Amino acid sequence: MTLQIAIGITTVILAMGTAYAWYQFYNVVRNRCDTCSVGLHQSPFKSKCFVGAVFFTAAFIPSLYSCFLVSGM
Repeated sequence: MTLQIAIGITTVILAMGTAYAWYQFYNVVRNRCDTCSVGLHQSPFKSKCFVGAVFFTAAFIPSLYSCFLVSGM
């Protein structure tokens, strides 16, 4: 397995995780999520879903950048 393939796989996994995390946060905003620890009148930005979405996005951006660096674009 080459470095380009490994970084590509990592980027795809992080992209799917980022999309899922932001979808879960959307469910929190729409009050459809029953698994988060956000009360009825609390801010959705204090939820576990928002924190997870931010961290997945923070991991996805450098992975995407490294994918472009390795591919030579």
